[in-house]
Amino acid sequence: MVNLLRKLFIKNYQDIENEKVRVAHGVLAAVSGIIINVLLVIIKIGAAILLASANSWIFSVALISDAVNNTADIASSVVTLIGFKASSKPADKEHPFGHQRIEYISGLIVSVLVVAAAAELLFISGEKIFSGEQSTYDVLTLILLGVAILLKFIQFLIFRGLGKAIKSEALKATSMDSLMDIFATTAVLISGVLSYTVSWNFLDGYLGAAVALFIAYSGIKMIKETSDPLIGKPIESAVIKEIKEIALENAHIHAVHDIIVHRYGPQKSFVTLHAEVNCKESLVDIHHEIDKVEKEIEKRFGFIATIHMDPVDLDDEKAKSIRERIEKTLYELDKDINLHDFQIIYHDDPKTISFDVLVPYGKGHPEDENILKALSPIAEEEGYKLDISFDHPYEG
Repeated sequence: MVNLLRKLFIKNYQDIENEKVRVAHGVLAAVSGIIINVLLVIIKIGAAILLASANSWIFSVALISDAVNNTADIASSVVTLIGFKASSKPADKEHPFGHQRIEYISGLIVSVLVVAAAAELLFISGEKIFSGEQSTYDVLTLILLGVAILLKFIQFLIFRGLGKAIKSEALKATSMDSLMDIFATTAVLISGVLSYTVSWNFLDGYLGAAVALFIAYSGIKMIKETSDPLIGKPIESAVIKEIKEIALENAHIHAVHDIIVHRYGPQKSFVTLHAEVNCKESLVDIHHEIDKVEKEIEKRFGFIATIHMDPVDLDDEKAKSIRERIEKTLYELDKDINLHDFQIIYHDDPKTISFDVLVPYGKGHPEDENILKALSPIAEEEGYKLDISFDHPYEG
């Protein structure tokens, strides 16, 4: 179904790397969301009015709450539409990295709206519980609720399919919101069925409160998921692995470390990394090879790459021996701690053993005294001094 919609409404729909095609996916999602949610509001408000007219004008708080939630979804779809349109603006003097992060911001706004709607639903439900008002349902209302669930499920499939197609955090948030709405309306339907069949008319307020709490939980979760890209998430391990493989395919690069990816949007990323190269080779030749690797990374991922060259002496047996001892000592301290950028600076007085120690998160403070205490005897034995830089990894 989703692919059929893409074929009908999006030109060159498979070219998802094209920014115009990506925006078209967002617009399709937003417009379909607005249409479906308008229908849902009409259905639920209409059902609530019909029920109230036959029940001394006592409105079903669960139905009204659900309609309010769909009204918030309309606003969410409008925000999504604006977000995709704004994120497609080209880079300018004030924003040289483009505007794609607006898509993340729109997803965050949608998440906040979900929590706000949940708070409103909880308030309305609480009022009904304390007032003791009861609601009755009829067959027509139950049928309308079933139709509403079907429409919401179609919306969920559209958002999920389009979100997967273009890997959009904003659409991922709205698809999860749709799924939560399905659960919410299902709860209202259950309340209605119990009211109609066994006259449990007191459940309306309680189920309305339960739905509100459930929506609030999902909204808070969505806030975290949509704000993570703005704060800064680690790049996927699989991507890091592939970048390393691309670099190490070049015979002039002997090791790679400090891979950092900066994301400025779904299609705007920069990657920097350090490559160890033979210090005895021509700087001009190595620079030419490094350029090749940068271009290959950009071709493969679309990342704008910058590679820093770390010169190492591959024939220094003394350095190899000391490095092996230090690596063995670090492994004995913790197998997850490793080093890179190792070199001995012979022109220092005294000579200096210089390297970086990478300490995973959750393994304590990076400048752990235990590491210094364990490594110092090796340097002292050789008559060298230690120059250690501590850091945490940036990849996931």
